[in-house]
Amino acid sequence: MAAGHSPEHESLSQKQNREIEDILSSTQDVAQQIDEISKVRGWFRPEEDSKFYPLIQDYLGGKLDLAALSAKLFPPMDEAISANRSGDIDLMDLWYSVIHSSKRISYRDTESQSKIVAFMEAFKNHSDPPSQSKEPFYAVLPAFNMASREAYNNSPGAGAGFFDPEIQAWANYNYFLACLTKDGIDDIYLYAIWAMREALENVQKDEDVDERMKPATACQKYDAYVPAAAVWVFALGTKLYEKEQDLTPTNRNQGNPARGGELWTGRAEFSKERWGLWKRRFQEISGMEELKKETRDVAREAVEAMEKAEGE
Repeated sequence: MAAGHSPEHESLSQKQNREIEDILSSTQDVAQQIDEISKVRGWFRPEEDSKFYPLIQDYLGGKLDLAALSAKLFPPMDEAISANRSGDIDLMDLWYSVIHSSKRISYRDTESQSKIVAFMEAFKNHSDPPSQSKEPFYAVLPAFNMASREAYNNSPGAGAGFFDPEIQAWANYNYFLACLTKDGIDDIYLYAIWAMREALENVQKDEDVDERMKPATACQKYDAYVPAAAVWVFALGTKLYEKEQDLTPTNRNQGNPARGGELWTGRAEFSKERWGLWKRRFQEISGMEELKKETRDVAREAVEAMEKAEGE
């Protein structure tokens, strides 16, 4: 513990960080570290008595195939829908079970990440049972957008800190969202702009202590945000390069979620020009010797992936 800080006078962030340091010193498995950190930070995660999370883990661990998982999950949901009790289905726990699972799997483990995406596709394509409702259920991924948006608040510097497992969980989650977007399971391209803006469109600066986390240096921010931006390029490739869309709000009450950071003075949009800025920034970051080697390497890898996308 830092000098001058007794347990009686610890801030919430100091207490959390001390607990996480204990976790990291006693647990070597990264997935288990992420599990324990999620409890300390209070991330959106499965309930302790979740019915869904153990099944998702059995599926990812190979104890169940997708057909067996579907056979366990969908019949009780179908029954509730047919009885006009779809509100009894704890969808948020299901989605937090999926989202937390995605955080535990490295984005480099594309086979395991693809299994989560396959489940999402199976959910979306599952046929609605007969019911009085005229609204589709499975096809719209009910409540997923709410759950994914809430989980996106668990980012480094907000609901998470800057320990390595938190950085890895953040990149892994972004990769999962990017894969859903690539496969057309959900249209969440906007998250790509959020990841790119945080990592690339702002010049990171050292900051003072805030009320939640350890003070973050500019290097810590680049180390945390750059991998989460790069995975959108890795997953989407040419689809991201070719996307052209003006997202300028038409109603002032909509806010401006696709706005640029300080380095992007153009419109709120997907465009070749904005892509070009992202590529230049990845190039610059790959040469920042003060950053971790892994950060510089992933930035360099992103540039290579962008060049490949441009040539396809």
